[in-house]
Amino acid sequence: MKFIKLLTLILPFLLAISCDEEKHKPLFEGDTPDAIKDFSVENLPGAAAISFKLNDPRAAYVKAVYTLDEGAKREARASRYDNVLMVDGFAEEKAYTVTLYAVSKDEKESTPTMVTVNPNKPPFVEVVEKLKIASDWGGGRIEGENPTSSKLMIGILKKNKTTGAWEDVQAFFTESKSFAFNFRGLSPEETVFGVYVRDQWQNFSDTLSYTFAPREEIKLPLSSTNTAHFIEIAGDSKASSTTYALRRIFDGARATWADGYYSVAEAKFPKFFTIDMLANYQLSRFKYWQNNNLYYQSGNAKHIRIWGNTTPSSDMSTWTLLGEWDNWRPSGKSPSSGNGGLTEADLAAAQIGNDFDFPLDIPAVRYIRVETVSTWEPRTQVYYPELEFWGRQIK
Repeated sequence: MKFIKLLTLILPFLLAISCDEEKHKPLFEGDTPDAIKDFSVENLPGAAAISFKLNDPRAAYVKAVYTLDEGAKREARASRYDNVLMVDGFAEEKAYTVTLYAVSKDEKESTPTMVTVNPNKPPFVEVVEKLKIASDWGGGRIEGENPTSSKLMIGILKKNKTTGAWEDVQAFFTESKSFAFNFRGLSPEETVFGVYVRDQWQNFSDTLSYTFAPREEIKLPLSSTNTAHFIEIAGDSKASSTTYALRRIFDGARATWADGYYSVAEAKFPKFFTIDMLANYQLSRFKYWQNNNLYYQSGNAKHIRIWGNTTPSSDMSTWTLLGEWDNWRPSGKSPSSGNGGLTEADLAAAQIGNDFDFPLDIPAVRYIRVETVSTWEPRTQVYYPELEFWGRQIK
């Protein structure tokens, strides 16, 4: 009975506390922040950085509203603690008006502050003006610099000789500081090509025109069934078994872990094998498909040299170095465990076959000797699941 009486006395007190419990409301509810007065502008390529100070405690963030050249409206926001707000996507070097608002926690906007920015030359214009275009095997080669690492698309066109209309050839995407791309598969006849650059805000540069004839290029007719291709000279590494014989590099089965040439397991490096192309060719490029369970890892070749000769000599002093490639993973990263650590660029390049270009002025040869200086990780074997070569025959 005493407990019940005590509870009867305490309960009204507890209810009173509960009813008077503090309710959380926005600070300065209903108040509008003061307009932004303290700011400065730093003009950048195709953009501007607006620094600001918010002395009004009612302001939670700053909002910028502006319009791009094509009429698209954009907004940018920055917290009061960031102090810098970026506005970008501008297509020209001219004055643009940006409207700034201080905004409270309950989304009350201050009166607008009009700011003028004068962005520098946009990256897509800077890049297209400095592109280098030249004729190459089966098409052309594009090289350029992208110092701001902007996300860009480089578009290649060709002019239809009958209608005069532009036709798409290929598009390349990059955000690297420098880049080089080849477009291929075109006839060796004089053609008018167009090149333009587009940025992530759909701003397009002018189309620049170039006229040239691509170099003639064919895929070499190398076959796993023609045993005459596969010769062995002193110093060549043997295959680990008939299952992984040298002929498997030309059987068309790309990138499988259970196919291709696997050298015998021995610590000796470098490792060589020799191919008779059965005719004299000036080589333009080759593709290498890796073991697809272990891209840029394990016993896949990493540092590769290819030598050429007109006779199958065992004397290396008679061979000409046609090309050398090392550390060609697109991301530049070190080997990772499994394929989980690959970037999109790493994976895409490996899946379609890693491309290697020969210098343009190499001599025609009949025999090639592939030298593996090292693999991606220390191994006693090297893997060549598949190879393909391109060039032109010299008679």
